[in-house]
Amino acid sequence: MKTIRAIFNEIRDAKDPELLMESLCYRGLSSKEIGPLRDNGFSYYEGKVRQCFAKNQDFFVLHTDRLSAFDSLIGFVPFKGLILNSLSDYWFRKAKDIVPSHFIDAPSERMLKVKRTTPVKAEVIVRGYLAGSMMKAYDEGKRDFCGNFLPEKLLPYQSLPSPIITPTTKAAAFEHDVETTADELVRSEIVTEKEWITITDMAYKLFLFGQKEYASKGWILVDTKYEFGRTPDGKLIVIDEIHTPDSSRIWIKDTYHERFKTGQNPEMLDKQHVRRWLQEHGFEGKGSVPKVPTKILLDLGQIYLDVAERLIGTPLLVPEMPTKPVFH
Repeated sequence: MKTIRAIFNEIRDAKDPELLMESLCYRGLSSKEIGPLRDNGFSYYEGKVRQCFAKNQDFFVLHTDRLSAFDSLIGFVPFKGLILNSLSDYWFRKAKDIVPSHFIDAPSERMLKVKRTTPVKAEVIVRGYLAGSMMKAYDEGKRDFCGNFLPEKLLPYQSLPSPIITPTTKAAAFEHDVETTADELVRSEIVTEKEWITITDMAYKLFLFGQKEYASKGWILVDTKYEFGRTPDGKLIVIDEIHTPDSSRIWIKDTYHERFKTGQNPEMLDKQHVRRWLQEHGFEGKGSVPKVPTKILLDLGQIYLDVAERLIGTPLLVPEMPTKPVFH
């Protein structure tokens, strides 16, 4: 079996890298393949980058190679789904003694089997540094972020006095999430006060755990997104994904302090360079999505692969015959 790294090198050296890359991207199950599953009692939901199937209390998450940013479909990155599935498998197993989660198993290279839950209609973003949209809003004079008041004179990419949570409402796929506060979530009955205490406790525990794990690899977990669900008996557990470069900002620790002192951007191991390219070409979620160059997409795939292989400790392989999704 070839490694993903070897195939990325083949794409870079190809006469037509775009054509080869597109041929290697996995777009998910077709409607023809989904039909028999529905006939067999499965319900189906299409997310931004995943296909989800449910039957009785089992829930299956199939990772495609789609790439989203600014709540829009940006393009495809070869083996992105395989890499993220491997990372989710890694992190959920690592965190099993930190918080309860929906993870059961990874029955194939692109699929997770998880517990079926009722998702809490909110996303919980934990932030440890002034970065991203918060940095932009702070520069424009905003100081209140979802009920968290930041001090004056913070610099771009500076660490916050302590981590904060900035929740958003959970929108449907490709619709925009909206910033909110804990009080608003309780008032709108998305969560109870007791549930929010439980959620924030789990979120901070996970974030500190993630920061420690990434620090051991020479990286900084800057911020990340968590989602939660209720089991049939009302228990709150972590769902979706944790600490992947698709849902987190990750910086290189060794160069951070020197670059911060000299006003340079941190070295990043996430999809921020894709977001930046889109912003430079006038896209932040509205209007037509510009065509992202093959090199930019392939560089992102390389970043995700570097993170996964360093965490997991072994090269990621591409099966000679891709395993069909396993629904049991």
